[in-house]
Amino acid sequence: MSVRETVLQSLSAVGAQRDAQYYAELFAQQDAETFAMLVLDPRCLNNPLLEAMTSALRILSNLQLSPILVIGAMEDNPTSVKFQAQRLSRDLDRSGVKSAKLNTASYGLIAEVRRKARKGIVPILEMTERRGQMNLSKLVSELKPNKIIFLQPSGGLNHNGIRRETLTIADLPDFMETENFSAGQVRFLDCVLDLDKTAESGRSYIIASPLNLLSELFTVRGSGTLIRRGAEILRGESFDAYSKPGLSKAMDEAFGKRLNPAFFDTPLLKGFIESNYRGGALFKTLATDSGELTYLSKFFVTREARGEGIARDIWDAACADIPAFVWRSRLENPFNFWYMKQCDGMQLSENDGGAWRVFWKGLDAALVPDAIAAVTSAPDDFS
Repeated sequence: MSVRETVLQSLSAVGAQRDAQYYAELFAQQDAETFAMLVLDPRCLNNPLLEAMTSALRILSNLQLSPILVIGAMEDNPTSVKFQAQRLSRDLDRSGVKSAKLNTASYGLIAEVRRKARKGIVPILEMTERRGQMNLSKLVSELKPNKIIFLQPSGGLNHNGIRRETLTIADLPDFMETENFSAGQVRFLDCVLDLDKTAESGRSYIIASPLNLLSELFTVRGSGTLIRRGAEILRGESFDAYSKPGLSKAMDEAFGKRLNPAFFDTPLLKGFIESNYRGGALFKTLATDSGELTYLSKFFVTREARGEGIARDIWDAACADIPAFVWRSRLENPFNFWYMKQCDGMQLSENDGGAWRVFWKGLDAALVPDAIAAVTSAPDDFS
């Protein structure tokens, strides 16, 4: 068994092995320097957090993944930053991880970071001039990392003692007024707000612990708190409002099977599609003995977008416009747990096509039996 296969098997400890395989392959297709940027709180350079981070970085190195490590983005003591970078470099070298320590003020930094990352060498960027020309915003703008993860001991933001999995940028001002944060968390939130001033659409920020770095990278649910801009939702009342090839490709990827082209022959009642086709909700009309019923025909999020909160944005937009509807899901669908939290009721049902969970929301109780029968007998939309 190769080192890569052994590492992927070990990642099943933090999540499903299929998820680990998917994300490892996805990351491998990207430019090395865009994989992830890890912005380190200095407290993460003390044990046991340092040991956990070093162990995680060794696993990433075995997968030929080279995250960019940034030290000093949240403090102003150049001497301390240099000491921390030196210590981390030494520990990584001892653990067998190739690394290169670079000062962010050095000439030709970006080109050198790209060269090191593409050779499988982890760049350690010591930022001795936090407010200098090559500050964190400039680094992010130049390197365009797909993930920006702030590593801190707290591992996430809490609300009433419960971890918040996601927050939108728009939520932050109110959230910051109602919660008490540590000094490190305040620095993190200030960095997020500063970065977002010049952010491209779709950028997100994560606060997580080094103890959970691998689950943050290789599982759908993550482990920390993800802060992002709310998704832009495209509303439409016919399929002509969207790219049919774009919808087909997204749903094929999301469901892992091929959509029947005849799906588009039945008129769309209303659609709610994320602007980059990474998720959506498609409503159609279904005939029942009691009359026409609003049917959530498809609700999907592409695999690479899962865990980003897109599902919630789409769902909220759909429910704001359509208060009552019904839908179904296969018994083995891993999204059923989420559906159970959203529905007003659920019934197991089956037909020749297999067993289903039929869900409804906002539906009059008298309509439920006919709704279950109609939804259960609806045709399968996949080849």
